[in-house]
Amino acid sequence: MAGHLGSRACGEVGWAATEVRTDRPHPARMYDYFLGGKNHYHVDRIAAEEVVRRVPEAIDSARANRAWMRRAVCHLADMGVRQFLDLGTGLPTEPNLHQVAQSVASDARVLYIDNDPIVLTYAQALLVGNNPNQVDYALGDLRDPQGIIRLARSQDIFDWGQPIALVLSAIAHFIANEEDVANIIATLRSGLPPRSFLALSHATGDLQREKAALGAAVYDEYQATAGVTMRSHQEIEALFSGFTLIEPGLVQVPLWNPDDAVDDEELKRVWLYGGIGQKVTHHEWATGPTSNDQP
Repeated sequence: MAGHLGSRACGEVGWAATEVRTDRPHPARMYDYFLGGKNHYHVDRIAAEEVVRRVPEAIDSARANRAWMRRAVCHLADMGVRQFLDLGTGLPTEPNLHQVAQSVASDARVLYIDNDPIVLTYAQALLVGNNPNQVDYALGDLRDPQGIIRLARSQDIFDWGQPIALVLSAIAHFIANEEDVANIIATLRSGLPPRSFLALSHATGDLQREKAALGAAVYDEYQATAGVTMRSHQEIEALFSGFTLIEPGLVQVPLWNPDDAVDDEELKRVWLYGGIGQKVTHHEWATGPTSNDQP
């Protein structure tokens, strides 16, 4: 995601395609470095190396988050979900979300949205040979949730009468408090079909607050295109308002339906919570729906 750019129309956020910037670190490219990828620039590598110097756990956290995404998508596909809207796609190493979903259900459809034109360039190469009716990519910004829904509808890839899984994998912590991430997610929820899902993972300072703050500070010190806002378990769980969390709830990502036993040492090194919630219908709301929520 791009930095604190204020409110702009979807498609006009981030850098314009003719203004690709490589002079400032970008969180998506730094994440690629943490995952051992090669889709980053010198400026990203310098900042990412400083994060790792201060917080070696950043690499463990990134890799554990990637593994969580795979398990979460497989779980959703096993539940019958066939439509995935991935926001803040970034430049992750393979397998990518559509590969994971289609390994379970060959008819799964995925729309990737990110606001970095560099990501779009890589995505265009990645998606060569894929059916555009099943996998597509668009430029848009999470900070314009209404624009995101309009953009997703305009791509003609989803059946809006069927549930969609909204995937926010390690992206919401790049939304500052003043940008009201809860309202952003609530707006996205309102635009989703009934019984849709939210799969969200988010960085936290709960485990080692001071050390986590040192790592997050690098994004500001190196003028990355987005800063990091750590949030507590309670604050992250609140982002699932209007969704019912499915088992095992909001937990550290290694504990979310793990493939193998998780040891305590691994948990000490992974500073993200993750969970999946399903959108509730009007009659299921405990306090009544918000005024802009759809059935």
